[in-house]
Amino acid sequence: MAKKKYDPLWEIVDEKITLQGVEPDIDGICPDCGVRVHIGASLRVGEQVECGLCGSLLRIARKEGEVELELVE
Repeated sequence: MAKKKYDPLWEIVDEKITLQGVEPDIDGICPDCGVRVHIGASLRVGEQVECGLCGSLLRIARKEGEVELELVE
């Protein structure tokens, strides 16, 4: 489930106003180092991303409705 992100300027006056244009949090776990990798809504199944920690090249997959990352060999 995506965590709502609030506008920090509104939070100063105790108002919870969601940020406009915030995409949902779609993340996967790097199978090489175990860090959470943000994928974003614009990337599709089969596209490749790079892990920001270990630099592994990963392919986006979907298994049982969940986003999963696979190592590209």
